[in-house]
Amino acid sequence: MHNGKRIAVATRRRETNFRHVEFFDADTGTFSPVTSTVNPDFHHYNPFVSPDSEFLGYHRFCGESTQWGGESIIPHLEPVNSPITHLGMLRLHGSFPTFSPDADLVALNPDFEGNTGVKIIKSNGSKSWTLIKGRTAFYNSWIPTERHVIYTSIGPIFQSAKATVQIARIEFDPPDHNGDKEDIPCTVKILTREDTGNNAFASCSPDGKSLVFRSGRTGHRNLYIVDAVNGEFNGEIRRLTEGPCIDTMPSWSPKGDLIAFSSNRHKPEDAAVFSIYVIKPDGSGLQRIHVAGDDVDRERINHMCFSNDGEWLLFTANLGGVTAEPVSFPNQFQPYGDLYTVRLDGSGLTRLTWNGYENGTPTWHTGDDVDLGHLRLGEACEVGDKLKGQFDEPLWISCNI
Repeated sequence: MHNGKRIAVATRRRETNFRHVEFFDADTGTFSPVTSTVNPDFHHYNPFVSPDSEFLGYHRFCGESTQWGGESIIPHLEPVNSPITHLGMLRLHGSFPTFSPDADLVALNPDFEGNTGVKIIKSNGSKSWTLIKGRTAFYNSWIPTERHVIYTSIGPIFQSAKATVQIARIEFDPPDHNGDKEDIPCTVKILTREDTGNNAFASCSPDGKSLVFRSGRTGHRNLYIVDAVNGEFNGEIRRLTEGPCIDTMPSWSPKGDLIAFSSNRHKPEDAAVFSIYVIKPDGSGLQRIHVAGDDVDRERINHMCFSNDGEWLLFTANLGGVTAEPVSFPNQFQPYGDLYTVRLDGSGLTRLTWNGYENGTPTWHTGDDVDLGHLRLGEACEVGDKLKGQFDEPLWISCNI
């Protein structure tokens, strides 16, 4: 409060699963509850005090299960402001999105715990279907030449090079846009051997014949190329990069001439730094794209993808540092993550997002301009995922100290 005698704080006590606002008395050193006596089973956070100290405010979940009601749906798609006039931006509720060749559908991973698997949604946000559920899957890539074939990685995320993760080819029937079915039958074909370690992040060539992916089969994470239909079963596998480093998250250019990827090969002893590299599909022409200037050895650049003309890269990076103090934010994989674009020669670096939350796993729209007026978005949208009011606490508050 403004008299300096009481401080409003948000914390989670060991005996509860929810974060609540309390007053700390600076004179007595004691805490008194505020929100736990009113709504004990919801998170409360970010308290603030009015200038006259008469009112205390805070953020609280306001979904349909609260007595006052409130927003209960997270739209599949949501527009966000773009700093570039001719570049529109959409936020998707999920991770690792990829557009179908005609840009009519989007595949994504809804979650990595609980609601796992692969989902597809109409690119206007009006309907969704489930392809795979109950299996952890991450990073999706739509084949450029077929409307109903998607590649994904099946297995645990953020694991060692030797952990079993496999590249899978998903084929499915065209969804009934007017029906009420929520699941779409599909066939899942595994393209990598189970004993070859961590295989993930597949990207398809423009002609649909080959896949580039990351594999930990040697103990190091390097890139390999396989047949897009048969994988390494009855097909050739070719090593594209090598070395005691981490080469990962490749993206095949729509032109077919280059493959971009993240790597720490300039500093292989440090698993926290990544830069952009490009290489030709025949293994020649390996080079690094310098983006960060004087901070070149501290940059962490991931999840890059090519623009449709193959001239620009879109990626997530730490180039802006941590914008806001993350101590009270929900736990995130990369709280520093913001989106940037850059030309292939390293020029024209442009920052697209700027906030305290992770903006990651971007993808470039594969079709023509998006008519935002036809999207099922915002307050009028009744299609999406139910709000639950749950989030992962930051690691500092959930560990035993």
